[in-house]
Amino acid sequence: MLAVILEFDVIDGMEEQFKTSWAETTKLIYQHFGSLGSRLHHSENGKFIAYAQWPSLDVYENDHYWPVDTNQARDRMRSTLKIGKPTVLHKLILDTDLLKATTYTAVNSN
Repeated sequence: MLAVILEFDVIDGMEEQFKTSWAETTKLIYQHFGSLGSRLHHSENGKFIAYAQWPSLDVYENDHYWPVDTNQARDRMRSTLKIGKPTVLHKLILDTDLLKATTYTAVNSN
């Protein structure tokens, strides 16, 4: 399992357009390139941080040919960014997974 941490520096006033086009682009990456999806977070410094999961580094690094009909979504997202593309902060290979889908609830046996 691979996690890729990406930083998006969005042009002021384009946050809603970014979020819409990010969601569309993420869906296309999932459908066409083998990702496991992504989560978008808003940082205290005003930038957006995405946590994207991939089954492996090999799948992530495969050549990804964007079909012509998908380029527009990616380009719309890039047009909302100050430098035209996200910054890859980290590529993290999973070591130990203790993440849960729900919070802990102690069961009282009395």
